[in-house]
Amino acid sequence: MKIRCAQEDLSRAMSAVGRATSARTTMPILANVLLETTADGLRVTATDLELAIRVQIPAQVERGGLVTLPARLLAEITSHLPSAPVELRVEEGTAVAEIRCDRSSFEVVGLPASDFPRVPEGDVERVCALPGSLLRTMIRQTLFAASTDDTRPFLTGVYVAGEGDLVRFVATDGGRLALRSARVALDRPVSAIVPSKTLHELVRLCGAVEGDVEVGLVDNQMVFSAGDLRVFSRLVGGQFPNYQQVIPKEFKQRVRVGTERLYAALRRVAITARDSATVVRLAAQEGILRLSSSTPEVGRAWEELEADAAGEPMEVAFNARFLLDALAVVETDEVVLELTGPLSPGALRPVGSEEYVYVVAPVRVYG
Repeated sequence: MKIRCAQEDLSRAMSAVGRATSARTTMPILANVLLETTADGLRVTATDLELAIRVQIPAQVERGGLVTLPARLLAEITSHLPSAPVELRVEEGTAVAEIRCDRSSFEVVGLPASDFPRVPEGDVERVCALPGSLLRTMIRQTLFAASTDDTRPFLTGVYVAGEGDLVRFVATDGGRLALRSARVALDRPVSAIVPSKTLHELVRLCGAVEGDVEVGLVDNQMVFSAGDLRVFSRLVGGQFPNYQQVIPKEFKQRVRVGTERLYAALRRVAITARDSATVVRLAAQEGILRLSSSTPEVGRAWEELEADAAGEPMEVAFNARFLLDALAVVETDEVVLELTGPLSPGALRPVGSEEYVYVVAPVRVYG
């Protein structure tokens, strides 16, 4: 194997794939990246068996081949090389790479490429294409609500469901639920649970994506493709709950309030909510939304905001952190709180948008 490529391209590829490696494993090969020549240049792949990231970069191939090299070491080397062509050479039958750039030379010991886990190579069945910015928004507005409890793995990812011209991303941990939908042309129906780790990486990677991200399926994995980047993800097994029945169909009180004002007030009032659920009470009437919290051994706080309230006045207690998580990703100036009672789930919706709904269960309080 002998190739030449730009330092910037190789460093960019290593930065993109590095998070898919796994050093904490009984399989040393998972700490390596696979470098393989193709008809179009050099392909760099990393995987931890759950997630795989692949980047194609332009390269002059003098002699084809493949090798795996330690990801962390190669990333550190490439990031510190001068901005000049990089030559990478591996003698046939070995796993030792010689890396040269300007006056710098390195010799890096790798592992046989035959030990590297297989990444799907079949034809990807296209599901749809989403603008990179929209995909990033849909993930950000739902992923935080996914469970971290491994005893219920089907809740530890985001449910992607699509049919006709509508795709939905849904996440829940049992105490709250976030749903973001978008109108998009679907080539085929889809129903799959994508692991949280994959989506965290997609948010990071989509920041640099211009244009669309194609979503597809291959070998029971979901594939996200954009330009020279491909992300492969295994899917979470199990049946996702019937999320539709969780969303309140009616409400007794509707409160409209500024998003940033509510966020800031919640953060202040939550300071004295030092209990396990960070309980903050909300009560609205006559144009005022009152927030309050109290912890006997700490103290109490309250704040009033201007709000439009209609319907039956009531006081409902929520976990402040749950409300703050949703308010942090809402993109409208105002939100609406739809309340059904002190012991029934409430819904938060952006004003002027029907694409997002966040459902949160109340906290039972005494006294």
